[in-house]
Amino acid sequence: MSQLTRVEGLPAYTTWGYGVGNAAFSFLGLVISVNLQFFYTDVVGLGALLVAWALLIARLFDAFTDPLIGWASDQTDTRIGRRRPWIFGAAIPIAIAFYFLFSPPILENPADSQTYLLGYMLSFYILLYLFWTIGAVPYFSLGAELTDDYHERVKLIAVREVCALTGLLLATAVPAFLIYKFEGGDGYSIMGAVLGCGAALILTISGSVVKERPEFRGREKMRPFESWIKTFENKHFRRLLLAFFFNGIGAAVPAVLVIYVSIYIIGTPTWWSQMMPGWWPTWAFYLQLYIFSGICSIPFWNYLAKVWGKRNTWGAGIALATAVTIAVWWGQEGDVGYFAILLILSGFSFGNTMTLPPSMVADVIDYDESLTGRRREGSYFSIWTFVHKLGGAVCGFAALQVLAYMGYEPGVPQTEQVKFWLMFLFSWFPALFYMLAAIVLFRYDFSAADLKDTQIQLGRA
Repeated sequence: MSQLTRVEGLPAYTTWGYGVGNAAFSFLGLVISVNLQFFYTDVVGLGALLVAWALLIARLFDAFTDPLIGWASDQTDTRIGRRRPWIFGAAIPIAIAFYFLFSPPILENPADSQTYLLGYMLSFYILLYLFWTIGAVPYFSLGAELTDDYHERVKLIAVREVCALTGLLLATAVPAFLIYKFEGGDGYSIMGAVLGCGAALILTISGSVVKERPEFRGREKMRPFESWIKTFENKHFRRLLLAFFFNGIGAAVPAVLVIYVSIYIIGTPTWWSQMMPGWWPTWAFYLQLYIFSGICSIPFWNYLAKVWGKRNTWGAGIALATAVTIAVWWGQEGDVGYFAILLILSGFSFGNTMTLPPSMVADVIDYDESLTGRRREGSYFSIWTFVHKLGGAVCGFAALQVLAYMGYEPGVPQTEQVKFWLMFLFSWFPALFYMLAAIVLFRYDFSAADLKDTQIQLGRA
């Protein structure tokens, strides 16, 4: 093992070279979260219940591969590092799987081929997330290794999330334009090709720019289950993870339902159809406001974290998210301005959640190193993403099941019962889980002073 040294003051090319990689994961992720279920129910013609089952099965499979890939990347020891071989290896397969996921056959009578369409969707959804995990878990783990400074970790993650949010903006504009220009299934297929190739290129560039720290390689290895169990012995991580789990449930259902709410609850006013280009639907406008607000919020949250500390700043973001989701309940048909203002505020809180929690995980990984002598970023971030995906899978499945049970029919005006449940799931349901996240978070007590003491013990202060 190489001599331990403290690293801080990262050059700009390292910070931005690392950060740009997240644009690939973010714009693919948003398209999947927002467009995939709508595409398969309203364009391909797969039943909402079957789409819900496909989402659940694929995401559960994906979630359970995370810990294995995280452990494997921790054990990897190559000339170019522990994480970069995995990032390079995932780039092209992600592009291929994403393209085929959005290129199913568009059948004249989909009702007669539900089993075939379900098998198609499920196969490529599972493949996409397998390759996604192979690239994403090592990528996010790498971010915890690059600097030892408490505040620079927030800055590094902030840059990463600015890149992610910029990718999200692309994911609202590019799909809307291509789907409108090429119409229906062809538009989605071309979108899959364009965004898939873009993701592969971005990941390759990011992996080429960033260099790993050699002193973290070649340490004593652990068996998979031992590594995962040891992770949960870290009391600070347990509390942080539980808060993140509740927060993730709060965010998951609105992500699944935002396009449904914008179309079937708020609707498209006549003036919008007359004044705006046809490729710019209201749901894309709402998402762009949300994401742009998130980008603008990140310098504010970065500054506030230096004054209040990471825990208190994340708590402020959760409080804002709670208030906004409750306020959504009073939205009515035609309330474009009201809904837009709420999404701006919601995006402001989203920038907080994207920036603060990952930098807090990096801190508690140093605490783990002081106890075990090992660097296990892969195990930590794989469990982190596992919990996030598990919550999202279960919530997305449950939301679509509820809508189907209440009588949702694609492409037609919805009943009052369906509208009620759409708004309840979009508003009061997430607010409850945001409040649970805040309660758990304030039991977390690992501060900047604690990190400094830990790094003194490690010889990196």
